[in-house]
This record gives sequence, structure tokens and C-alpha cells, in this order.
Amino acid sequence: MIHSLLTPQFLGNLTLNISLGAYLIWFLPQVILNFKRKNTDGLSLGMHGILLLGYLCDLLYGFGRSMEWQYRLVTIMGLCCLALQHYQFFRYGQHTRQQKVAYRYLNVVYLVLLVYAVLAISKLTYSASFYVFAGLLANSCWLIYMLPQVLTNFQNKSTEGLSILFVLIGAFLNLCDLNTAWLLHWDYPSKLGPAIGFLVKIVVLIQIYYYAKQQRTPGERLVASC
Repeated sequence: MIHSLLTPQFLGNLTLNISLGAYLIWFLPQVILNFKRKNTDGLSLGMHGILLLGYLCDLLYGFGRSMEWQYRLVTIMGLCCLALQHYQFFRYGQHTRQQKVAYRYLNVVYLVLLVYAVLAISKLTYSASFYVFAGLLANSCWLIYMLPQVLTNFQNKSTEGLSILFVLIGAFLNLCDLNTAWLLHWDYPSKLGPAIGFLVKIVVLIQIYYYAKQQRTPGERLVASC
């Protein structure tokens, strides 16, 4: 009986449901940190913009390819959380003229893509290859969305604005998504993104550790070395 349960389909759906729970809370640590700090300093607007693009493309891919309901729910929840973080950038993150201009451009792009995605989903008149391409574009975003944050961390010599729990949950999700994609035989965009995304998370975790160590006082370093 145990062997009958441990099928690729069963295991794939198991990790899919685990991912569902993790995705529902993924953005919460970062959003809560932003509210506590009353600013988004140190959090990359570029990362936020790429995540918005990725989730909108994922919306096309998930509905266009009739992915599992968990997949589509995760995309909708992600967009809702990003909308909340978008408000936080409006409320806390516009300190310079350059930031204000970048935010306004992002608003226009986000609105146009959202309307286009909703229309494309409601009509479903495109070929399967179109939606696979949208999935590939979404996974390209998953590959690179952390890179602007890596650059911001390097420029600031700090990861103060970034929630470590957000990064850790993201790495865990990469592993779950990779496992689910192979077991359920999803299209290749769903297999490529999580693997490389996990490696980028490792780089960010190294930055968090390194900059936290650099910012310790000499006394704290002595205690940590004991």
C-alpha cells in the first residue's frame, strides 16, 4: 500500500500542496518588515518590478495551459501581495525624483500588462506555444529577479532592507517547485527556473551573512568567535 502511495503523481501533488502553503506566506515577512521599518530603503524596486512582470506572465501561463488550481491560486496570491508591496513603495520609497519617475513608469507598465493578461485569459484564443512562451518569460524573471537586489546589497554594503525569512522561504520554494515540475512532467520552463533561482538565493544568503558579520562591533566579533 505504501508503494502505491509513493507514486510520482502522489509525491508531485504533495510537494505542490506544501508549496501552496509556503507561497501564501512567502511575501509576508518582507511586507511586515517594510511596515515595521516604515520605509523600503534597501529593498530593490528593480526586483519588485521584475517580480510583477513574472507573476503577470505566470498568470497567462497558468490559466492558458490549464495548470493545477494550486498553481493558479499561488499566482493570484502573489499578485495581491505584490500589490500591497507596491503601495509600500508609494508610501515609503519615493525619496528622490529618480525614484518617483521609476515608480510612475512601473505603474503604467504594470497596468497595461495586467489588462492584457486578463483579456488574453478570458478569450484564450492564442496557441499553446504562446502560453509556453509566457511561462518561459515568467521563469526568466524568476532567474533574474534577485539580481537587482544583489546589486543593491553590494552598493549599500548591507542587506538591512531585505527579510532573511523571505529569502529562506524563497529557497525552500525553489526546491519544492523543482521537485513538483519533474514529478508531474510540467513544461520545461517550470523545470529550469527553480534550479537557477535556488543558486541565486544562495548568493543572497552569503551576502546577508557577510554584511552582518562586517557590521558587528569588535566586541561582538570576539564573542562570536568564542
